[in-house]
Amino acid sequence: MARYRVIQNSFINGHFLTVDEEVDYAGIPGFNLEPLDDEARSAKEKAGQLARRDVNSRAFQEDLTRPDGAPPQQEDLPAAKADEPAADEKAGKKTSAKG
Repeated sequence: MARYRVIQNSFINGHFLTVDEEVDYAGIPGFNLEPLDDEARSAKEKAGQLARRDVNSRAFQEDLTRPDGAPPQQEDLPAAKADEPAADEKAGKKTSAKG
C-alpha cells in the first residue's frame, strides 16, 4: 500500500492526522499528502493526470485558500479540448451565434 506524509492536518480513513504523520493510504491522494514511496508517487501522478484540473498543483491549492472567495481566474482553468463539447452543449442548452 502507498505510504504518505501528511503535509496539512487531515481527516483520513476515519482518523485525524496532523502534519508530519505518516499514513498508508489506498485512495486517491490529494494535495495534503506527500508521497514517500514509488507506489505513492505513481498514485499521486495518476491522480493529477485523471483530474480535469490537477489537484496536486499549487494553483489549485491557492484557489482553495483565496481569502476573498473569488472564483479561479480564467487563466487558471484548463482549456477545453477541441473534441470536447462546450459546457452549454453538455447541459443540453443550444447556443446561438450572434452576428
